[in-house]
Amino acid sequence: MANTRTKPVSDIGSGHNMGLSAPSLITFLISFVIMLSVLFAKFFGATIPGLTGDTTQFAGLLVAYLLLTLGCLTRSL
Repeated sequence: MANTRTKPVSDIGSGHNMGLSAPSLITFLISFVIMLSVLFAKFFGATIPGLTGDTTQFAGLLVAYLLLTLGCLTRSL
Protein backbone atom coordinates (compact mmCIF):
# COMPACT_ATOMS: atom_id res chain seq x y z
CA MET A 1 0.00 0.00 0.00
CA ALA A 2 1.30 3.44 -0.89
CA ASN A 3 2.27 5.81 1.85
CA THR A 4 -0.10 8.76 1.46
CA ARG A 5 0.22 11.87 3.52
CA THR A 6 -2.41 14.50 3.92
CA LYS A 7 -1.74 18.15 4.56
CA PRO A 8 -3.67 20.09 7.16
CA VAL A 9 -6.07 22.63 5.73
CA SER A 10 -3.94 25.51 7.01
CA ASP A 11 -0.97 24.36 4.89
CA ILE A 12 -2.92 24.27 1.62
CA GLY A 13 -2.91 27.37 -0.54
CA SER A 14 -1.36 30.72 0.15
CA GLY A 15 -2.98 31.20 3.53
CA HIS A 16 -5.36 34.01 2.55
CA ASN A 17 -8.75 34.00 4.15
CA MET A 18 -11.84 34.88 2.14
CA GLY A 19 -13.01 37.29 4.80
CA LEU A 20 -16.58 36.06 5.00
CA SER A 21 -18.65 37.18 7.94
CA ALA A 22 -22.17 36.69 9.12
CA PRO A 23 -24.58 39.33 7.84
CA SER A 24 -26.08 41.75 10.31
CA LEU A 25 -29.50 40.98 11.69
CA ILE A 26 -31.18 43.78 9.72
CA THR A 27 -29.64 42.59 6.42
CA PHE A 28 -30.78 39.05 7.08
CA LEU A 29 -34.29 40.15 8.05
CA ILE A 30 -34.71 42.36 4.97
CA SER A 31 -33.64 39.56 2.63
CA PHE A 32 -35.87 37.11 4.52
CA VAL A 33 -38.91 39.41 4.22
CA ILE A 34 -38.31 39.89 0.49
CA MET A 35 -38.00 36.13 0.03
CA LEU A 36 -41.17 35.44 2.01
CA SER A 37 -43.16 38.04 0.09
CA VAL A 38 -42.11 36.48 -3.23
CA LEU A 39 -43.00 32.98 -2.02
CA PHE A 40 -46.41 34.13 -0.74
CA ALA A 41 -47.09 35.84 -4.06
CA LYS A 42 -46.02 32.79 -6.05
CA PHE A 43 -47.53 29.89 -4.13
CA PHE A 44 -50.38 31.38 -2.10
CA GLY A 45 -51.69 33.93 -4.59
CA ALA A 46 -51.04 36.97 -2.42
CA THR A 47 -51.37 40.27 -4.25
CA ILE A 48 -48.17 42.21 -3.66
CA PRO A 49 -47.54 45.29 -5.81
CA GLY A 50 -44.46 44.85 -7.97
CA LEU A 51 -44.43 41.05 -7.69
CA THR A 52 -47.11 40.12 -10.21
CA GLY A 53 -45.29 38.18 -12.92
CA ASP A 54 -42.80 35.34 -12.98
CA THR A 55 -40.03 37.66 -14.13
CA THR A 56 -40.52 40.12 -11.29
CA GLN A 57 -40.78 37.27 -8.78
CA PHE A 58 -37.47 35.89 -10.01
CA ALA A 59 -35.97 39.37 -9.78
CA GLY A 60 -37.27 39.68 -6.22
CA LEU A 61 -35.63 36.42 -5.19
CA LEU A 62 -32.44 37.49 -6.95
CA VAL A 63 -32.41 40.79 -5.05
CA ALA A 64 -32.95 38.98 -1.74
CA TYR A 65 -30.12 36.55 -2.44
CA LEU A 66 -27.73 39.26 -3.64
CA LEU A 67 -28.47 41.34 -0.54
CA LEU A 68 -27.71 38.36 1.66
CA THR A 69 -24.51 37.64 -0.30
CA LEU A 70 -23.35 41.23 0.00
CA GLY A 71 -24.08 41.09 3.70
CA CYS A 72 -21.76 38.08 4.01
CA LEU A 73 -18.98 39.58 1.87
CA THR A 74 -18.85 43.03 3.41
CA ARG A 75 -18.50 43.74 7.08
CA SER A 76 -20.45 47.00 7.08
CA LEU A 77 -23.70 45.70 5.58
